[in-house]
Amino acid sequence: MAKISVYRFLSAGCNACDVEILECLVPRYGLANLGVEVVEEPEKANVLILTGAGTIKGEKALLEVYEKINPPKIVVAVGNCSITKNIFDKGYPIIGPPNKLIPVNYYIPGCPPRPQAIIKAIADILGVKIEEKEEFWKTPEGFRGRHEIDGEKCIGCGACAQICTADAIEVIDGPEKRIIRVNYGHCTFCAFCQDECPTQAIRLTGVYHLLTSDPRAARVENEVNLLSCTICGGTFFPEKQIEWALKRVVEEKVPIYKDYHDNIYNSMRICPNCRRKIENIKRAKILLTNLSERARRP
Repeated sequence: MAKISVYRFLSAGCNACDVEILECLVPRYGLANLGVEVVEEPEKANVLILTGAGTIKGEKALLEVYEKINPPKIVVAVGNCSITKNIFDKGYPIIGPPNKLIPVNYYIPGCPPRPQAIIKAIADILGVKIEEKEEFWKTPEGFRGRHEIDGEKCIGCGACAQICTADAIEVIDGPEKRIIRVNYGHCTFCAFCQDECPTQAIRLTGVYHLLTSDPRAARVENEVNLLSCTICGGTFFPEKQIEWALKRVVEEKVPIYKDYHDNIYNSMRICPNCRRKIENIKRAKILLTNLSERARRP
């Protein structure tokens, strides 16, 4: 087993990740059994653990520390701030994330990551296996970890992105598909997305071990097909979302509209630009009039 000496460097964070790193040092996690020691001088270290987004004033100190640590100069970025700058992104003293200043080998997403996630990451880096027999290695009930998106249920509505307070969820429209992407460099695992999803397509699992060597890979995503406008042919809306909305209206909310199912569906398949054309406005008014009259019938 390789012997590694770790030096910590803190810069522009809330210190939650630093607290979790200190928690890793308690005997129950057996960090010493993995061949790991924490040192107070960078000259004695061959691994550098970073937290925080990196500041203008701290840049020189970080570069000096990196130069002082010994080969193989493994750098581990812990927490979201050290990956994307997170909530400190627009701060005037911020210059990071650290991988813009020095090479970073591994990333441990989280806000903050659990001590168990950090220990497992170190074990992976060393190529050793932790037995995880003790109760504290198990995921607590109700813990919120890696997202799981059910591709069959996801309608691509983007409600998860709208409710996300951390701006961790992107909605990306391509020529034919919409991508819903969860970026773990920003996610705080609050579960608002899970609570807001109208089809229960997204849920947070108990998986918390998210180590990666590529920050761009620290994400989960799903694709849905975009519908083509029946008039101009341009894509404009998720097909599944229109089908879901139509089902709710015709089958669940207003079943008396069932006779107009095809008329409503055809109207929904017209993009916003084409809907503004005079002839289509007339058709829409006729449909609305018919629906209104149908609703008044006994």
